[in-house]
Formats: sequence, C-alpha cells, structure tokens
Amino acid sequence: MNSTNLSKLPYKGTKDMYPEDMLSRNYIFDIWSRVAKRFGYEEYDTPLIEDANMYRVKSGDEIANTQLYSFTDKGGREIALRPEMTPSLARLVAQKRNVLALPVRWFNIGRYYRYEKPQKGRTREFFQLNIDILGVPTIEAEIEIIQYVMEVMKEFKAPKDTFELKINNRYLLDYLFEEILKISDQQKPLLSKAIDNYLKLESKDFEEYVKELGLSTEQTEKLLNYLNWSIADLEELKERSRGAKELVELFEKAKNLNIQNIKFSPYIVRGLQYYTGTVIEMFDVGSKENPRALFGGGRYDNLLEIFDEKSIPAFGLGWGDVTTFDYLKTYNLLPNLKSEALLFVTLMDDSLYEQSMKVANYLREKGVNTVTQLTPSKLSKQLASASKRSIPWVVIVGQEEVESGKVILKNMFNSEQISISLEEVPEKVL
Repeated sequence: MNSTNLSKLPYKGTKDMYPEDMLSRNYIFDIWSRVAKRFGYEEYDTPLIEDANMYRVKSGDEIANTQLYSFTDKGGREIALRPEMTPSLARLVAQKRNVLALPVRWFNIGRYYRYEKPQKGRTREFFQLNIDILGVPTIEAEIEIIQYVMEVMKEFKAPKDTFELKINNRYLLDYLFEEILKISDQQKPLLSKAIDNYLKLESKDFEEYVKELGLSTEQTEKLLNYLNWSIADLEELKERSRGAKELVELFEKAKNLNIQNIKFSPYIVRGLQYYTGTVIEMFDVGSKENPRALFGGGRYDNLLEIFDEKSIPAFGLGWGDVTTFDYLKTYNLLPNLKSEALLFVTLMDDSLYEQSMKVANYLREKGVNTVTQLTPSKLSKQLASASKRSIPWVVIVGQEEVESGKVILKNMFNSEQISISLEEVPEKVL
C-alpha cells in the first residue's frame, strides 16, 4: 500500500483526543468516579471483546442485528466488541454469585462500540459510565441510583432548570398493552418503538403511525390518553398494576427525600429487551441543543437467566461521555482546564544538564509536577515554550545559581522572579 493514500482522519464515528480534549474527558470521569465511591460503589472492568451470542440473546434486535461490531477470530469463534456493559456485568456476577456479598454496588467507566449513523450525541466509539446495584428487589435501589445522579449533577454545577430525569415502568407498559389496548404479542415491540418516538413526531403523524401498526381509532384514543397520564392517574391503578404501584411508591419516597428534577413520563420505554420494571432517561430541558438523552437505565431483574443462574434483582444506568460533554458545553459548565504541569526547569548549557536534572528530580519528589528542558537553548525560547504550555512557574538554573546554591523562580503570570533556595520552591508553588 502506498502510504501517501493513508488518511490523517480517524475512523468514521470515532475521535482523536488531543491532550486538551483529555482534560475535559477526565474532568467528567473524575466526577463520575469520585461520587460513585462516595456512595460506596467499587470499580470493576471486563474485556473489550466478548462472545457475540451474549448480545444476541438479550440486548435486543437493534444492537444484535445492526450495531454489533462482530467478527470470527482465528479459532473460529464469533466475538464482538462490547456495545454495552450490562450483559458482561451479569456474566461476572453469575461466575461468583455464591461468594458475592449482596447488595453488589459496582461501577465502570469503559469504551464501547456500536455501528450506527454518527450524529450529534451519538458516535460509533464512546465511553460510558455504568453504575449498578444488584441484590435489592425494592424501590430503594432506584432511589439510591437517582440520588447518585443528582449528586453528580450537583458536582457538575448544573442549573436546576436545565435537566430532568424522566421515569416510567415496563410493568405499566404491560398493563397498557394487555389490559387497556389488548394488543397481540406481535404488536407489542412495534408499539413500544412507536411510543419511544412519541416526542419526535407531530401529533397527527404519531396517530397515523400507530394506526398503521393496526390500532383502531378507539385504541389510538386510549393510547393518547395514556401518554398524558400523571402520577395522580396512577393512584387509581396501583392496586391493579404493579408498574403503577412501583411508580407511586418511587415518587412518594423521592418527595420525602426532597429529590427534585424527576418526572413521570409514560412515553419512556428503553429499547433493550432485558428491562423489567423502572426505566429512566435524563434530558437537557433547558435548551434545544441536545435532543438525545444524557443517559438511560432501568431495572433488569432476570438477566442472569441467560447464564442459567437464578435471578438477582438489579438496577443501573449507562451514562455516555459524548452527550454529557455536549450538555456541559451548552451551559458553559466545563472549567478552564489546563495541563497539570506546574513547573518548568530550564537547561542553559550542556555543562548544567546534571544539575538541572537534580533540581527537577528533587521537585518531583516533593510533589511538584515538573517538565524539564532536555537540550540547551536560549532562555527566551524556553520561557516561550513554558508559556505555550500554560505552565505557571519556571525555575532558571544557570552557572551563577549553581555557584550560589540558589535558583531563580519566575512567575509566568506576572513575570515576577526571585532568587531562593531550592528547598523553598515547593512551598512557593504548591
């Protein structure tokens, strides 16, 4: 191959991350991780490649049939780059379920791949936080994860009027399908997809859409009525619908704990097949810049059954980095992040190399992140280099400083400089 034909651009749907990009990404990751640990969650990881069949069994047709990056390895096994974490998490728990202390509180920040059309908020390669609690069958699991979400948004300094966590329950959808609309099993997945697109369509287009799926005029009216339900409507159903009962309980507990920014939204469905109860999605509601959900999640009490293991109740979410970055950028919530290098040590002459390195090593031992000049050059060029990297301090080591046992410490923000002993430098810059 002629190397001149190689593109300098990354593969479609992926992104190169320069150091300045990594600062923003790590800012998000750090908050996700710190808050998770604050709630007592432990970090784990799984391989990037898995048996492709694991996703075909439970992830749903969209992922399994159209979005899976799968291939046959040299041993004839069909494997896939992981498109999500939950099946892998279930595999880990299934391996050691007899020795794990319940409830399991785990989180992971990992890389994922889905072959889909790149667009705003959606790429083919992405990072995602997965945070899950397993072993709690009651609504308290949902409440804890929701509290985690609100704590993260607080750390992001997110304005209260810019985000909303929308909540529904798959058992309520079952009640809609089986008791109100009385549709066939074949119609259920098609209507689920239609409801999931409810907000994206004009009212007239939505009505035509569901009628094309076989709904009568009467059924369509009942569906439209359902899509306008509030929590008050569920009060009347809670003795007949498990979903209504769980939603009423969840919102009562949330109110008692003063959890805000949550809303019952009967059109939230979630496409993955393994969800069993509560389902959630969070949206930017303060602008029209970010139409995609920041994250989604739900309860998946039966997933361990794919490994022929007795089920463990579970609830969790997957929070993407791309949508989060877009949201933070929209509201100018990303801080002015700079390199963590704090100090630059000059090299004025080859004869001073060892002395400059000793100065740098001493500063590193004292906890000062230090960059060194490796080849001699004019001081003006070295200062310009430190300035370009936004390094706030420079230590100048010249022959005169070596003889006096001191160094010159220069503040790059105000250009002030002083002659001090090396031992005094850490106290000045930290």
